[in-house]
Amino acid sequence: MGDSDSGWAATLHRMWTSVGRISARDDLAGLILPPLQALPGVIAVWGLRHDPHDDTVMEYRATGVPLDGDLYDLARRLGTGEIPVAGGELADLGVTEVVRARFDLPGEAAGTIMVLTGAGADIDTVTVRLGQVIEVTREAIRLLGVRRSERAQQTRDALLAEASLQMDAVLDTKQTMQRVPRMAVPAIAEGCLVYVFEDGKPVLRSSVHVDMRRLNALLRDPAVQDHLTHLVGQAVAGAEIPPADTALLATRTVDVQVLRPRGEVVGALVFLFDRDVTAVPPQSFLRDLSSRAALAIDNGTRYERRRRDVVTMQQHLLPTRLPEVEGLTVAAAYLVGDRILEVGGDFYDLVVGEDGSVAALIGDVCGRGVDAAALTGMARHTLAALLQEGASPLRAMSRLNSRLRLDGSWRFVTAGVAHLEHHADGVTVQWASAGHPAPALIRRDGAVERATGGGTALGILAEPRIGRSEIALAPGDTMIIFTDGLTESRDSDGVMFEETALGETLDRLRDLPVGALVDELSRAAAAFEGAGTDDVAILAIHVEREN
Repeated sequence: MGDSDSGWAATLHRMWTSVGRISARDDLAGLILPPLQALPGVIAVWGLRHDPHDDTVMEYRATGVPLDGDLYDLARRLGTGEIPVAGGELADLGVTEVVRARFDLPGEAAGTIMVLTGAGADIDTVTVRLGQVIEVTREAIRLLGVRRSERAQQTRDALLAEASLQMDAVLDTKQTMQRVPRMAVPAIAEGCLVYVFEDGKPVLRSSVHVDMRRLNALLRDPAVQDHLTHLVGQAVAGAEIPPADTALLATRTVDVQVLRPRGEVVGALVFLFDRDVTAVPPQSFLRDLSSRAALAIDNGTRYERRRRDVVTMQQHLLPTRLPEVEGLTVAAAYLVGDRILEVGGDFYDLVVGEDGSVAALIGDVCGRGVDAAALTGMARHTLAALLQEGASPLRAMSRLNSRLRLDGSWRFVTAGVAHLEHHADGVTVQWASAGHPAPALIRRDGAVERATGGGTALGILAEPRIGRSEIALAPGDTMIIFTDGLTESRDSDGVMFEETALGETLDRLRDLPVGALVDELSRAAAAFEGAGTDDVAILAIHVEREN
């Protein structure tokens, strides 16, 4: 084996061992193109990615000679087979031959790699080595597809768990029908409409879309109303559903799922998808989700007369809106750090007690996935319900700790509760912490401070250790509570956001309204880390100044 063969063997081995570490298809170019470019006589290497629907070129990568201007069109024609050979501009670059190879995998975008060679290139060697690179590429893309499918299934499982928590939280039919589309959009679909049957006719009772202006305009159109009603009617009747008029509905795909709890039809869900068909959830998932929605709606119908006597069930994993409190301006933000994965363990809420008292709560369940989502719903509901009933933060946390211990879960929960009391000079906050980060304060004069926290996470000790402190908020002050996804975001050197950037960021954002403040703060933490792996929940409370 010559030095060239030996060097290539090492390069090929490195590529194969790197296949399992590729996390995105875009990373492939840096792995496979440079080794081909380094072959003797190679002038350039061009890689094209083809649209799986019409085989047009979606993206390209290049080494050696950039794909600019007319060269891109030439590369596209070469890659799609419109022309068998190249001349003209390529000849001017010294190219004497183009070695091409294409790979196709079911369900994945195809690709073409072209090696442009000049005088001195060993075409047979280039052809063999390009074929070997194609095999590496095919396996890398196959593994990416497998991991993507696994992550998608995990996400769907977690979404179903979250859906059950949200839809089982109340026994009120109207609220349930409002929660269903809010849960579905945007994680599952771009739009979701809930129809129920009243007097034998489908009636639209709830709808949500990522673009509510567009949806509202559509639903004002009688032609759209009639078309949707016809689709739902056909589906409920068990007849063949006619193709949806996607142009009329201004969407790419429409799916109708009948709501049939306990064998009786109560309505239908209409999902609107703007995404590519490959990103639409499978029918089995939509049926499962619709089945849970149907049971929730049916339960609400059956027990609506009794719901006045039933304690409010657990609320959303995250509240869809926060209550308005006189004298306070409140805003929250939730940033999903894991892009693949949209369900985590962070939660927050603002509770107005029966006696008018106000308590803000925030927490973080360790881990992710279905089990963590279920525990998150339980933890938030337990704290919110107890605080709403008038329990002190210490008692609420102790009760949650006992529940965690009783369930025997290995997961622990950090939590913080801020109990707010209005008085003539502002607001006094009694802060209770179970291993949770301390609040940040922006004073009305612009000064940025940190309060004190302490305590240990819930679910670990039989008797929890709760840290307590008192915070005085004057009119114009803002208190910010958050999960450790904010403070523990790390840059490439391992430095945490809390150590260097939190104070600077709050100082920069101190004059913003609280709604913009929480949004910009979460974005700053995400930008600090680049690609965050932990969720960030932020709740800001501003004490209004008297007019």
